[in-house]
Amino acid sequence: MSNTSNDVRGRETRISYQLIRNVTSPEEKDNGVQTYVANIPATELKKLGTEDNLRTYIPEHSAKRRNAVHKAIERTIVEEPTRFINRNSGVTIACSKANVNDSASTIAMVGASIINGAQTQGEILRYLAELDSDDQSLLEPNFNVRAEIIIDPEHSSIVETAIARNTATRVQEISQAGARGHLNDLRDAMKAKLGVNIRMSETDTDVVETMQVLQYARLLMPSWVSGNENSAELLRPYKNRAQCLEDFSEWWFAKDKAPTAEERATAQTKYDFVIQLAPVAWREYKYWEGHSGWNNKYIWEQTQKGGRVVRRDKNGKIVWVSPGIVFPVMKSLSAFVDQDANGKWRLQKPSLFKPDDMIRRAVAQFRAHDSNPMDMGRSESAYEALLTYPETIVEVMKSAESEAA
Repeated sequence: MSNTSNDVRGRETRISYQLIRNVTSPEEKDNGVQTYVANIPATELKKLGTEDNLRTYIPEHSAKRRNAVHKAIERTIVEEPTRFINRNSGVTIACSKANVNDSASTIAMVGASIINGAQTQGEILRYLAELDSDDQSLLEPNFNVRAEIIIDPEHSSIVETAIARNTATRVQEISQAGARGHLNDLRDAMKAKLGVNIRMSETDTDVVETMQVLQYARLLMPSWVSGNENSAELLRPYKNRAQCLEDFSEWWFAKDKAPTAEERATAQTKYDFVIQLAPVAWREYKYWEGHSGWNNKYIWEQTQKGGRVVRRDKNGKIVWVSPGIVFPVMKSLSAFVDQDANGKWRLQKPSLFKPDDMIRRAVAQFRAHDSNPMDMGRSESAYEALLTYPETIVEVMKSAESEAA
């Protein structure tokens, strides 16, 4: 039928089809894209990967996440396989290059990946795996799946198509940011400094939560960096973590694409701040979250409402403190953030700063907010009160330096 050239990515995958039709529109032709609709045997889905999909088969990561949608797909496979092609929306396959062989009823695709329909594929593969278990009640699937095959030489365009095609079953923002490459530098920084992996997709396992990394780094950002001194900025990490991701993605884009040099520079500064201080912020948060100074403050006994305030180990020692208490503490440390002679961001706590004094002040704020950690985490006054301590230390140090000069 036809071929595409350009950008040959990845492996070649050859699948059989029962029927195929070229449905390329004039707009697609103008963009160098071709689209086919094909009926393909269900077993052919074994040959396809999901590298360009925003999520893989969800129950693959946790059987508990197998939901009603998955079970409905299975039910159609088992009970009404001849109706599968009507009852299921099928799969969307993207590739950079393809060759259709009418005589052999095959299509050979380069860089082929399912970009929508991973749950459909997953349930079919699950059924096929059960066939291998010698369950005599199961029959070899003899039905077709409808596939839309998009041949697009631009990989970035495939990514955007994958995101757009997953809006019906909403893909988390973290998967979209990961697919677009917004999190690559953050991933590399956390891996290099701490040896940990961050979440790049909602189905990742054995990772730290990217949203939390961004929240902690945002807490350390001084107002003279954020350019925003209002209460919304002060409380944003606690009240709206999704906004932290959205802003970070915006800085990623604006640092190169903003219309003016000033806007690009501002975005670059904020982006670099997060990349450089994210590992520091993560380590710092863990330090305060499990600090021994929280012990013997009776904050567990005095909690009125608002959720669990601490967790203890088997020896009764506090190993975790509610974010509602730790977030204002972290924000106060932004007073100690500056740039070194090379322009690199750093957090330097001076010797005058005593962690136990900070904890004592935080506990006082906790009690002042009716012993409710959620109220404290949402209180502008709690953040401002704790900021006073490190800001006073900074002023004292500046005064001492001035007198010495």
